[in-house]
Amino acid sequence: MAFPKDKIAFLYIHRESSEIAFVSQSASRHVPVAAKCDFLFSSMVASDKAQDLEAAKQATMSMAPEINSYSMSMLGADSCSPWEAIVYERYIGNGFEGVVFIQDPGQGTLQEDSESMSYLASLLLDNSVMTRDCLLEPFTSHTPQEVDDITSQVVDIIEKNYIHFPKHDQWFTSRGKQRFADRVRYHVARNVPLEFVLPAFPIKSCNPDKTLGKCPDKAEELAIHSMKIVADLIKAVYAPGVHYNVVSDGHVFSDLVGSDDAAVDSYGEMFWEMAHSLYPGLVSFFRLDEFLLDNHSEDSITKLISNTTVEHPVGTELTANAENARRALMCLFGCDESTVTKEIKEDPETRNLYRGFSRFMLEDLYEHKSCKNLPSKSAKKKLCSRVAFLMILRNRAYSAMVEWLFPLQLRISIHPHPNRGPKYGINVIHSSLVAAQRSSEEKNFHIPTPWHNAVVERADGKFMLLHSKVIRGSESLGEQLELSQQLLLKRDGFTMVLVRYPDGRPSHYRQISVC
Repeated sequence: MAFPKDKIAFLYIHRESSEIAFVSQSASRHVPVAAKCDFLFSSMVASDKAQDLEAAKQATMSMAPEINSYSMSMLGADSCSPWEAIVYERYIGNGFEGVVFIQDPGQGTLQEDSESMSYLASLLLDNSVMTRDCLLEPFTSHTPQEVDDITSQVVDIIEKNYIHFPKHDQWFTSRGKQRFADRVRYHVARNVPLEFVLPAFPIKSCNPDKTLGKCPDKAEELAIHSMKIVADLIKAVYAPGVHYNVVSDGHVFSDLVGSDDAAVDSYGEMFWEMAHSLYPGLVSFFRLDEFLLDNHSEDSITKLISNTTVEHPVGTELTANAENARRALMCLFGCDESTVTKEIKEDPETRNLYRGFSRFMLEDLYEHKSCKNLPSKSAKKKLCSRVAFLMILRNRAYSAMVEWLFPLQLRISIHPHPNRGPKYGINVIHSSLVAAQRSSEEKNFHIPTPWHNAVVERADGKFMLLHSKVIRGSESLGEQLELSQQLLLKRDGFTMVLVRYPDGRPSHYRQISVC
């Protein structure tokens, strides 16, 4: 089965002169692409279609700001072997932006999936978060040497203060660091803020032994403070600074991890308010439905998702909006279950991810009614294995959506990736804020996160992220902490008190002297 995202050839932005300002990396697989973005859009089109292209551009301009669609013969990557494309394009004042889809041979311009392709095209063109003007206007803010020097300083700062290095890291091998630097250089050359995109901050874990409740607390505060620390360090060497795009995966997985859709909405609103209150303008927060449903009529949404369903093995309360967004995600960006099944069997990395998710969800859902009421441990494992499989399936779709919606951004992640690109794992909490500790979650493919842990503030002012059950003392510390850290947390003469916000919500635990 072919999904609409599988038909995308490439995205582009070009000036009125036809000079390419941006083309997605995928273009090199389909059309002749120069090493630098200093070639013409017309050079990717079959030479005998020059007049057709000019007429199409005029039609696009006359329809602005609406999107125009037209068929066009494109040159193959080898500069021959032409292929047929459907182009969705918008005139943006001083240039054009568009999405090029592969047209199946022999089907002409009227394809059965044209409505889904049109929906996807408008989604991609309407949700660009990179300033288009910076792409279309000449950029001469720095000399090439200055760009290289600034890029090197910025990458070093991020390497020392943000990147999480797992056991089998490839940041220094497989050109991982170089690929990251190339993205940084793209921003520096245009003298615009570095744009990070971070899929994260979904909702607190439903397991009461891990967190203090359903609302953002001190753990999220520390994550936001960490963003600011990194941003300030970068701004000291690069004036435009940093901007974070948090793309919440709450509704992607909420029904699988035992959380109600309404609770996800509440958590997201409170997180954004917290971030905006602490550092206005530093963080933008996006929900799944904002990308997939906004600016589309109910009729077009209904038609799009009419043949798509999603499985709900865990009992939660759903909202129509979130469910429609999940169905739209899987319809537009999904992949076949058979593909994931095959990779779990044959690919060690996918198999380890599946096993890690299975273990993690068995722990996370253990007290949830859908798991707790099952008659045996075997039945619980079977449920969590199915949840893990569906999580991988949805994560594939979600990652594809983020990749196409944020083609220029620096893609960071709360998972311990090998850092060879395009995703790079980060430490969500900066090392200056937390005491050194060993992760008990990395084996389950998670770097310790605010939504799977609670915070304890030690007497020395350092913070620790631990499961709330561990902080309360009802579970052994041995699994989560080195001996030296255990002794500091359990030393004589001190006790733990729960700190609350003015409205009564729990914030974190604080270690205080009882003397």
